[in-house]
Amino acid sequence: MKKFKSVVFAGGGGRCIWQVGFWDAASPELKLKPEIVAGVSAGAAMALAAITGQSGAALKLFKEATTLNRKNFYPGNIFSSKPVFPHYDIYKNAIIEIIDKKTLSKIQKGPEIRVLISHPPIYLGPRSGTFIGLLSYVIEKAVKQPAHPMLASKLGFRSSVIKLNECSSREEIAHIILCSSCTPPFVPIMQLEGKTALDGGIIDNVPVKALQGDEEKGNTLILMSKTYKKGRIPEIPGRLYVEPSKTPEISKWDYTSPHLLQKAYDEGRRDGELFIKKYKNTK
Repeated sequence: MKKFKSVVFAGGGGRCIWQVGFWDAASPELKLKPEIVAGVSAGAAMALAAITGQSGAALKLFKEATTLNRKNFYPGNIFSSKPVFPHYDIYKNAIIEIIDKKTLSKIQKGPEIRVLISHPPIYLGPRSGTFIGLLSYVIEKAVKQPAHPMLASKLGFRSSVIKLNECSSREEIAHIILCSSCTPPFVPIMQLEGKTALDGGIIDNVPVKALQGDEEKGNTLILMSKTYKKGRIPEIPGRLYVEPSKTPEISKWDYTSPHLLQKAYDEGRRDGELFIKKYKNTK
């Protein structure tokens, strides 16, 4: 069986729960101990939960929160101080809740957990940059359906990579993951070190870019969150892309369906078990 020096968690909102199901099934059997882990958007949250052994706690918290949350949109809150979209508060609170002192210490000790974040070009303001960035992503995904989008980079969008291991508090970790997940209106426009921060998936929804040349050190296991048409995923030596057997039913920003979260996790476990059977005895 190949040894993987790095693991990449793709973005994909609620579908990323599949990744922790896969990890929980495959990691103990294959003794996965990556030196570097990269994640983007919800994939960054799943990477954090998986690497720290908090995937069960994360699933439980999200299920509890989505059981209590009745709707994804509250139009009656437009003229009040309450949020119109509940996602930011639920997402932030769940991340903070799973990080106690022991977990924070574990994060700081490693392996490296790298999070990809996008930034609009200097010729665009926060709102126009958000609009153009998200529009470019949606158009490219609809037309070409690439695993690794390129249009935003051509338009001048840039990325930064933040290491969660260097964070001093759980609030700082939550802020970075929310910056990487910034997809208005679900998550408001975020700021990081004085720059507008947007969903890192705009630059690369499968963030191998965050490995920054370290791919050469060994094989990379890449956990997707959906299935792609044949030929859309590149064949590159040293990389093993693993797709779900079918795209999880839950939509990216559905925070009202705990049963679909559980279903995505269960499907991840089944796919992880199949992965073990297929690859455990390969060299």
